[in-house]
Amino acid sequence: MVSQIAIPSGKELMTYEEFASAYEYSISTVKRMVAAGELLLLPRQKEGAAARINMIAFRARLLQQGINCKYVGA
Repeated sequence: MVSQIAIPSGKELMTYEEFASAYEYSISTVKRMVAAGELLLLPRQKEGAAARINMIAFRARLLQQGINCKYVGA
């Protein structure tokens, strides 16, 4: 039997505030996660535009962690 895991659907982009609210983090924690490379940002189209977190990359990373987790049956 082959296990199948799919990336859940949802918003493709989130602001820092939306991400913090959805995952119950503080804004400073979200900023630290971005600085550490744990969250990827979509390149800004113009100077001063709001930063947007790439949620597709975030969910793909969570999926990869789940696949590599010792608790997921092979």
